[in-house]
Amino acid sequence: MSPETSDTNASVGLSVRGLVVAYGDLRAVDGVDLDVAAGEVVALLGASGSGKSSLLRAVAGLEDVADGSVAWDGRGVVRVPVHKRGFGLMFQDGQLFDHRDVGGNIAYGLAGLSRARRGERVREMLELVGLPGFERRRVTTLSGGQAQRVALARVLAPAPRLLLLDEPLSALDRALREQLATDVRAILRQGRTTALYVTHDQDEAMTVADRVGVMEAGRLLRLDTPQRLWADPGSR
Repeated sequence: MSPETSDTNASVGLSVRGLVVAYGDLRAVDGVDLDVAAGEVVALLGASGSGKSSLLRAVAGLEDVADGSVAWDGRGVVRVPVHKRGFGLMFQDGQLFDHRDVGGNIAYGLAGLSRARRGERVREMLELVGLPGFERRRVTTLSGGQAQRVALARVLAPAPRLLLLDEPLSALDRALREQLATDVRAILRQGRTTALYVTHDQDEAMTVADRVGVMEAGRLLRLDTPQRLWADPGSR
C-alpha cells in the first residue's frame, strides 16, 4: 500500500493507519495504527529510538511516509504541505525569537488578524498560560518555565486543529517539569485542544494525557488510559 492520496473513513480527529517511516532498511515507525479523537490528548511514551518522535514528525509532515495513511477528519494529509495542515508544533527548546518581546512572539502566527484582535488574542493566551501582563517582557529575561509557557501560548494562539508536542518539558528540572505537566494538562483541557504529546517520562505522560501509547522498536505496544496502565502495567 502506498501513502494515501484520498479521503479515508476515519472519524473526527486524527487517524493513522499502517504508518511506516523508514531510514534505509530501518523502520523507525513500523505499521502503527492510532486514533486521536477531537478534544483528546494522547501521549506517546517510549525510550530514545522507540519511534515516538518519528511518528509525531510524520503526522506533522516533517518526515516522509513510506507506507500507510495519516488523515484529519477523514481527509488524507500525507501529501498536504506542512504549513497547510493546520497543525501546531512545539519542541523541547520552545524556539522563541530573542529579538521579539513576549507579545511579539505570541502574535507571530496571527498576521491575518487586525492589530486590535492580535493584541486581544495575545492577552487571552497569556491569561490562559498564567502569565498575564507579560506582553512587553523580553524573552531573554524569562525563566525556563516561563519560556515554555510562552512557547505554548504562541503555538495555541492561531487555534491549531491539532497540537503536536515533542518532549516540550524535557529540558526542565524534575520539580518544574512536574508542575508544568499539571498546568499543561489544565490548559489543554480548558481549550478543548486535540493533542499528540511525545515524552520519555512516564509520570509526565500519565499526568498530561487522556490515553497513553507505549512505543518500542517502532511499534505501538499498548494504548490505554493512565488509570488502566497504572493498574496493569504489564498487559498488552
